[in-house]
Amino acid sequence: MSLLPTNATAAERALEEAMLAKIDLSKVGRSWDPATCPAQDLPFLAWGLAISHWDTTWTEAEKRAAVAGAIPFHQIKGTRAAVEQVLARFHPLLSIVEWWETSPAREPHTFEVRANSLEIPVDFLTPETADAIIRDVAAAKPLRAHFDFVQSLEAQAKIYMAAGGMAGSLHRADYHAEHDTSRDWSLVLQTEDGEPILTEDGADYLETA
Repeated sequence: MSLLPTNATAAERALEEAMLAKIDLSKVGRSWDPATCPAQDLPFLAWGLAISHWDTTWTEAEKRAAVAGAIPFHQIKGTRAAVEQVLARFHPLLSIVEWWETSPAREPHTFEVRANSLEIPVDFLTPETADAIIRDVAAAKPLRAHFDFVQSLEAQAKIYMAAGGMAGSLHRADYHAEHDTSRDWSLVLQTEDGEPILTEDGADYLETA
């Protein structure tokens, strides 16, 4: 028989049931600490902290580190720093070029995530890795910003000619090639706040039929 008043909250009733069942509530606090949470409960803690990306193949240490960094990441989410942090997790040479950093300038509130093929090994950027980068950047970027993922091949050549100790001429040739494999984000379902909606297993985003 419950001793709670009729206007008791659901949380109060759940607490009463736990006490009647003689559940050790002292362990609850440990479950919210990424350092002491039981390993099998880490996915639930990650869900409770709204981690945008979770990989079941991570080691236990990597899972605990991801959970521990959840709140600091949420504090910068929606900024360039958050996107740079996401990219650094994949490869240190992935870069961001915002609309005002291009010549000529692009549309406001747009940016590119660039992977230079001369610096990043071709075997690194598999279709699966590219999809993961796009997914995590989409979750970290400002809501109003749109971006393209660009795998580029850039080369520069300089030729110097001189005679009699006098500078002759300088020729510079710039080559730039892009292969755009960006996902069509117009098909991805979003929440009212503009956040892309993950599938039930968290491996991809839901798309319109």
